[in-house]
Amino acid sequence: MNKIIVQDKILFPKVLWQRPVHFYKARAGKIFVLAGSKGMSGAAILTCEAVFRGGTGILTLGFPVGLKNIYKEILPEAMTLELPETPSISIAKKAEPIILENIKGCDVAIIGPGLSQNAETIQLIWQLIFAIEKPVVLDADGINALAKGIEVIRSKESLEFLENYFHKRQNKLILTPHPGEMFKIINSAKFDELKNKKIDVQEIEKNKPKYAILIAKKLNATVILKGYETVISDPEGRVVMNKPGGPELATAGSGDVLSGIIGSFVGQNPTNHFEAICTAVYLHGLSGTIAKEKIGERSVIASDIIRNLPEAIKRAENEN
Repeated sequence: MNKIIVQDKILFPKVLWQRPVHFYKARAGKIFVLAGSKGMSGAAILTCEAVFRGGTGILTLGFPVGLKNIYKEILPEAMTLELPETPSISIAKKAEPIILENIKGCDVAIIGPGLSQNAETIQLIWQLIFAIEKPVVLDADGINALAKGIEVIRSKESLEFLENYFHKRQNKLILTPHPGEMFKIINSAKFDELKNKKIDVQEIEKNKPKYAILIAKKLNATVILKGYETVISDPEGRVVMNKPGGPELATAGSGDVLSGIIGSFVGQNPTNHFEAICTAVYLHGLSGTIAKEKIGERSVIASDIIRNLPEAIKRAENEN
């Protein structure tokens, strides 16, 4: 039985290490964000702003070339990488070598926010999951692409083949599904342990530790199963249940913000990934709590979480 550790205060204060006087921006992490498509440009903006507020020094945003006017005006701090696009203005498959070349100089890749469910883009995401050698934070449409790829494999191959396929992967994979996205993964994989069992979103919501542990083990990934009392589990069997954060986090873009904070802290703590992820989840929830205290639960939006992240970090630093 996996022991569940409750995170109602910061568990890993070493993640918030004090920066020396002589400090170069590259030491604060170099993050690559692959995000955005026509009609969903805002997701990339939220993710990038969260990355910077988390303390990251260098960020590159890769996006479809058709969105260049949006991002160059709104994100002056980020370096931008214009990529080949599909007719629907999502990132095209032929962008893969460009992406891989640019990720070589980065510490972490965040893939998914607002990328769309275009079939060509989904195939690109699936290929990148296994081609990138750096840690990958997979969110939103990245999770949808993962589930689709698993479905294709399971239509032709055994569960053993699927598990071996994921365990041969060289990079660290960090998944950030909400219960609905977790259902897609489970439904696509058809795990033997869940045969003849009724699995739906409500079941996953009620038993988050069980399903987070299962997917972490089967897919050799760290899983952040979002929602009230978000659960984090890794392939080693460690399990943390986060307490801060409630209905105020149930707002469009909150997940994009979380993926940015996670990427930021993993980039700043390259040898302590699990600790960095748990801390990022805690700070995301605490930021939401602070926003709720200021403006009320109903009025909190994703940008409020980013706006209050600096205060959340200061509170966490003062807890120890």
